[in-house]
Amino acid sequence: MKNEYWKRRGFLTFCGILCLQATTALCEEAALDLTLSQAIETALSNNLNIQLSRQDLEIARGGSDLEHGSFDTLLETGVGAGETRLTPTVQGSALSEDTGYWNTTLSKRMVTGTEFGLSWNNDYYDSDSSYLLIDPLYSSGVDLTISQPLLQGMGNEVQTAGIRAAAKRTEAAIFLVHREAAELCSQVRKAYWELVSSWQDIEALELSLTLARKLEEETRSKIETGVLADVEIYQPQSEVARREQNLIGGERAVGVAEDTLRYLMNNQEWNRPLNPTDRPVVEEKIPSLDTVLERALVNRPDIRAADMEKEAAEIISVAMKDKTLPSLNLFGSVGLGGNEDSYGNAVDRLSNDGDTRWQAGVKFSLPLENRSAEGKYRQAKAQAVRAKIGAELLRQQTRSLARQAVRDVRLSLKAIEATRKTSLSSQKRLEGEQTKFDVGRATTYDVLVAQEAFSRALADEYRAQILYVQVLAELDRIQGIVRIKNTSFVEGKNEKDQF
Repeated sequence: MKNEYWKRRGFLTFCGILCLQATTALCEEAALDLTLSQAIETALSNNLNIQLSRQDLEIARGGSDLEHGSFDTLLETGVGAGETRLTPTVQGSALSEDTGYWNTTLSKRMVTGTEFGLSWNNDYYDSDSSYLLIDPLYSSGVDLTISQPLLQGMGNEVQTAGIRAAAKRTEAAIFLVHREAAELCSQVRKAYWELVSSWQDIEALELSLTLARKLEEETRSKIETGVLADVEIYQPQSEVARREQNLIGGERAVGVAEDTLRYLMNNQEWNRPLNPTDRPVVEEKIPSLDTVLERALVNRPDIRAADMEKEAAEIISVAMKDKTLPSLNLFGSVGLGGNEDSYGNAVDRLSNDGDTRWQAGVKFSLPLENRSAEGKYRQAKAQAVRAKIGAELLRQQTRSLARQAVRDVRLSLKAIEATRKTSLSSQKRLEGEQTKFDVGRATTYDVLVAQEAFSRALADEYRAQILYVQVLAELDRIQGIVRIKNTSFVEGKNEKDQF
């Protein structure tokens, strides 16, 4: 009975282990091999900030359409009828009146400020009044009207100010999409290399842990043979535990780096590990500061966008200045009309001895204080000055950032060389301490210190290479360059060999 119990318990335990392994296998997803170019292309396609920038561009284009709409041809038409019942007040006055109308007007404003209007008005009137000569009365008339501003609103420059300013803002929005792409590309490159750096740290930490465990085994062997005292085992054991903790911290850093890259790529596979397959390549090239500055000041999208905003603000300022002028408009109209007892006859009269009418004049208006127009002009001038200062400030920042980035490239190359030498020296030192330990001339502490120094030097060497490629990413961002593989894109044009 007892044996059967243990057999059953063993079988259940075995089944539980199998289920646990199956569940683990289902939950774990294969790592996604990812190159740097794949990460950048995915981010440019999926990133939400890029999508927001594209919608800002659509808003700007909508604003441009809105300004063009000021010169659209407008067609207005209306039809209606009415009836009135009256109480007679004099002999022969109407007791009832029936009315109707159908009117059509075509109007358009030209870029010179001239406004044209062509209208066709038709009316019907029927009454039981005895005073009317024509009853029912049908009226039809065609009128042409024209208005031309002579002061405020005169000329193409003022009339098209909104269109030209909207066009500048649309160009600025396009540049800002390119700016967002360059910013995103730089962020993805930095995040990708940060993930590579985290994995390289894992390699260094695993190497350090392996060396500590190896020393622990060697120490245990020496204790068993009586070469070392029993207490000597505690130091390597504690060091193994400490390095295991460091490895756990390194794994956490990998997770954080993966999440950062996933966020930039808008990758929804949060449980799938990322395996960056590219490694930093160090080229002994220092970019020319003059070349970087020239390219940045000419091609950087946010600078070009700031220039467009400045030009738009200047255009609006000129338009607001025009609003401070008095309004003086020349107007005139001519028309033909016909009145008959039928609609057909009324229309025929338009071209055959119809009624004629004309009107011409000048209209002047001026707000005595004019504070509204003056206030808007004052704001527009300030906006123009502000936009100009903002563009110049951006250029100053670019010059400073470019100098810093070129300097960082030079210093990164020096750091790579220095850390390489330190890593090699630390490796030789570790080999020497290990040899001395094998013959009893060094303690476990000496070997552990040498191991730690070598591990740290190796991590520093890896880190120096990562900082170098991250500085290059920052350098491209400053120049407004979107670089995929060895090809860079500036405002839709690709160029090779940026340096």
